[in-house]
Amino acid sequence: MLLERMMFASQLRVFRPRGLRSRGCLLIAVSIVACPSWADGLSLADAERIALDQAPSLKAVAARQVAIEQRAVAAGELPDPMLKAGFMSLPTDTFHLGQEPMTQVQVGIVQKFPRGSSRALRAEQMQERSAALGQVALDERLRLRLAVTEEYIEIIRQRKLAEITVEARSAFTELEDITRGYYATGKVQQQDVLRSAVELARVEDRATRIAQEEDRARARLEAWIGEHAWREIEPGWPEFDPPTAPEAMHQALEQHPRIAALNEQARAADTAVELADQRYKPEFGIDLTYGARGGTHPDGRDRSDLLSVMLMMDLPLFSGNRQDRLKAAAVSESSAAMYQRDDAWRKMRSEARMQWSVLQRQAERLQRFERSLLPDARDNAESALSAYQAALGDLTTLMRARINEYDLQLQYVDLHAERLKTLARLRYLQGESS
Repeated sequence: MLLERMMFASQLRVFRPRGLRSRGCLLIAVSIVACPSWADGLSLADAERIALDQAPSLKAVAARQVAIEQRAVAAGELPDPMLKAGFMSLPTDTFHLGQEPMTQVQVGIVQKFPRGSSRALRAEQMQERSAALGQVALDERLRLRLAVTEEYIEIIRQRKLAEITVEARSAFTELEDITRGYYATGKVQQQDVLRSAVELARVEDRATRIAQEEDRARARLEAWIGEHAWREIEPGWPEFDPPTAPEAMHQALEQHPRIAALNEQARAADTAVELADQRYKPEFGIDLTYGARGGTHPDGRDRSDLLSVMLMMDLPLFSGNRQDRLKAAAVSESSAAMYQRDDAWRKMRSEARMQWSVLQRQAERLQRFERSLLPDARDNAESALSAYQAALGDLTTLMRARINEYDLQLQYVDLHAERLKTLARLRYLQGESS
């Protein structure tokens, strides 16, 4: 019965005043314009798709991931060789290259080899950071879908509330007409007429506030999907699959993109510890130099050119204030990354348990509304109206019954919307990306 009344109220959508305006159609009082068909309405799937296609945050994460992958390739390569050129033992009296036998024109190449396995470890660390960003992108997609879903549900909530308010306005308008007729015949006092007018004004004010909240929800949704947020919304509530059991959800949390990203960051921190260990190893370098000499020996022979090959290495002997400190810092950062992962997992597990408990209580309340509260409130209002028309009841009782009926209908819509938001939050915690 409640569903039929809501469907009837939805057919009156085009008669709504400015306070309950719909951007998809015009008032019939102004002109007869066909509203868009529901097939052209914005569905939740459409809103999510548009948001994911347009999200700058996702594109930013993808760009950072590409940048890190490029750095990973560069980090695995040897340093660029150094070219050196100059003069050796040049005589300062004549600056003649062939005057002294030690004078050389040198050209050489110096190639350094980083410590131990630092090249491979740096490349591995970059890959782990790239993998972490990949998981961050997945988590960002889930967060974006959750934000869009909550705002979409909020718009539908306000539309449903508006439909009930249309019905309430019709009922209180009818009641005002009845009291005016009774007052004209002397059956009731003027106070009844004034009170019915006040209650009607309150309903109209509520309609304005509902329209305001719908506009706010659409404005928030516009941040994700642009002008599409002002399209006509499909009238029905979105449907979600039932969530998994709490035990299975707790296991699924370990594979959640947010936790997976923190795991990759923890691995990168562990790799940083291995990199710190490499600082205890020497860094090598090879110097290959060719020295050209001019002039001749006393016997007339040309002076031979010289080739030099040298091996260089540093000696990390004093590690107390350098290598040891860097190693301790890397170990601390690794511990911090693991603690951060554990903290996020515990919070998400607590959030999943809380949302599941809320969902169960919301289901109980919805059943109570459907089985007793709404039918009883409707019967009570109809009984009070009949008693008032038969002069067996007063206006106060009738007003209280009517207000209670429509308040319960509004609460039912609010409860239904909150239940869907709870399901959306559980869907995020499950890591559903489809």
